[in-house]
Amino acid sequence: MMNLDIPDPFITTKTKQYGLAKGYQYDYFGQEWIIICAACGIDLYSPTKYDMLKTHLYHTRNECLGGW
Repeated sequence: MMNLDIPDPFITTKTKQYGLAKGYQYDYFGQEWIIICAACGIDLYSPTKYDMLKTHLYHTRNECLGGW
């Protein structure tokens, strides 16, 4: 008997769309973006990619690197 798994179109679309994104990863189950800070190693989470950019910039400029 053959195993016929039908791929989820949303997951395959998002995988192709953000497959080359560096650093940002999308959690399909939690539906949020995840990035690990390169300086301190803390996981940062955000619901949208735009908010992730703001969160990452705020973290590196104010919390992690102390105002560089």
